[in-house]
Amino acid sequence: MFGFGEKPFLGIDLGSTSVKVALVKKSKRGYDLLNFGMVSLPPDSIVDGMVENPEAVVDGIKKLIQAEKLAGYRQCVFTISGQSVIIKKITVPLMSEDDLAESIQQEAEQYIPFDIEEVNVDFQVVKAEGELPKSGEKPPEGDDRQMDVLLVAAKKDIIRDQVALLQQAGLKPTVADLDVFALENSFELSMGLDVDDTFALVNIGATTTNINIVEQGITAFTRDMPAGGANITEAIQKGLSVPYVDADNIKLGHLPEGVKKNEVAILVRQGVSSLCKEISGSLDNFHKTSDGRVRRLYICGGGALMEGMESMMAKELGLECKLINPFKNLKINTKMFDPEYLETYGPMAVIAIGLATRMVDDK
Repeated sequence: MFGFGEKPFLGIDLGSTSVKVALVKKSKRGYDLLNFGMVSLPPDSIVDGMVENPEAVVDGIKKLIQAEKLAGYRQCVFTISGQSVIIKKITVPLMSEDDLAESIQQEAEQYIPFDIEEVNVDFQVVKAEGELPKSGEKPPEGDDRQMDVLLVAAKKDIIRDQVALLQQAGLKPTVADLDVFALENSFELSMGLDVDDTFALVNIGATTTNINIVEQGITAFTRDMPAGGANITEAIQKGLSVPYVDADNIKLGHLPEGVKKNEVAILVRQGVSSLCKEISGSLDNFHKTSDGRVRRLYICGGGALMEGMESMMAKELGLECKLINPFKNLKINTKMFDPEYLETYGPMAVIAIGLATRMVDDK
């Protein structure tokens, strides 16, 4: 993390319906919230993680930076997700991080379905049988100890396009992160990580849902699913034969004349059920490869804001379900921020807050 007195980075979360920006600063008291804001994007500006209307996105970022008076902060942390990103937990012989860095490209070729020249590769050691050797040291001959490594690969062209977009908006992209890791960082800041617990963090966007299963305090399983709040909107749209925009408003509780609440409730449950089937499939895949069992879900994202979402998902999945409040442990100046606003929109701020805590040399 950044040291006291250093200028923090902006966390920029480009969602399919809005841009969120967050700014936090580490202090002797913990973390101070300096800023959080968001602006809506025109429909279909970002689809399935791909920017389809760069002009609208750049304009949205500029307006947000101006509205929040953040022109003095140019360095930013951004996130990538979706089909262009591969996250895989692999097991390799115990070795130093320097040796792993030299061999990771070759290791990655076995697991990455892209041309290795087309991706940027990074890694994080998450578990090791004993202390990692120091740089230049080799384990004794016959030593069969191993370590678990989280291998990450992201397509270079996606990162390049994202960097160019942010530069057009007047920012200086400094760190690239993944949604699932920003999600975990934000959760740890607000709730802490219980090493004896196994739980799932679920970020429900409009068309993509990120899931990060944390076991014994470390990431054990991740997936970006092509499903989200749009599943619910589409169920309402089809059931009531209304335009998509009207269905989205109905989902949020704005019922037009002649539409009955119980009729909408049935359609909402259908959409939630469709989303939960995707989540359940991910939980099943994790349970096949681990002795741990997911005990509860923590949800966030725009899709989590719908009234009753926690209870509906809990019923569908048979698991306890809670909202993530990323502002819970931040020091907040109530003269600058409306606590009610932060509580209401906290679930939408999770990724941006997680990004804002990053530094260049973080793993």
